[in-house]
Amino acid sequence: MKTRYLRVSVLVFLSALSAVQAAPVIFNLAPNQISTFSSVVTATGASLITVPVTMGNAVFNYTDQNGNPATVSVYSLASNTLRPSDVPGYTYGPTTMSGAAWRISPYSSAGDPIPGFGSGIEFRFSSPVNAFAIEIGDWATCCMDNTRPLSVRTTYGVPSEGSGLWISFDGGAWTLPANALSALDNPGYASGLGFVNIIGAIDSSNTFSSVRLFGDGFGEYLVAGGSLRFATVPIGSVGGGVIPEPSTGLLAGAGLLLVGYLLRRRVA
Repeated sequence: MKTRYLRVSVLVFLSALSAVQAAPVIFNLAPNQISTFSSVVTATGASLITVPVTMGNAVFNYTDQNGNPATVSVYSLASNTLRPSDVPGYTYGPTTMSGAAWRISPYSSAGDPIPGFGSGIEFRFSSPVNAFAIEIGDWATCCMDNTRPLSVRTTYGVPSEGSGLWISFDGGAWTLPANALSALDNPGYASGLGFVNIIGAIDSSNTFSSVRLFGDGFGEYLVAGGSLRFATVPIGSVGGGVIPEPSTGLLAGAGLLLVGYLLRRRVA
């Protein structure tokens, strides 16, 4: 009987724990595939907001999904200061990015939590979001022999090598939506559209006030921009992400207490 109760309590705890875990849904798309990201957003009933990047600007105005004035401000991850766009545009082959961009060519500096972090940018939203996509230029043209530290590989479950594009919502773990070991890993290039691709993520476990982005292909010229695409989808609507409700937390706690109690009974 005790064994049966122990098994049940473990299952109760694991069920509660699974309810609070949710990995972001990530995207790495050719430039003509943005509808893939857009359709996921709109299928939840949310509206996709598109803000073209204009040259020399770091603060962009828009109207949020509730009809209120809002802003997205772009900061340097290295200096925590406003970072105006510094690339007028990017063209490779038949594809031109839809607006200006930021140069985020990867470099490493002391204190980076992940090598390359300091070369990136952060988008800060006055109105919370949980879906984001951006155009990338010149990714996967070189520098794919990068070897990531063991601590980074084990912490984030990423490959040991490659030129990667990292993205994170302010309340979630870093993810690697794109990792290139050859030029064909760029979906734009693989589709005959040049070295332009779109990366993005949706984390419906919560809403967030910022999105961070950087690359780690050291020696690579890299730009990000074109147009910013973002939204606020309903909690739990994409990828099964949910916020743990009080009842869920209590259920997990009760499961743990029951496990501990039965284990002590068995030892006694």
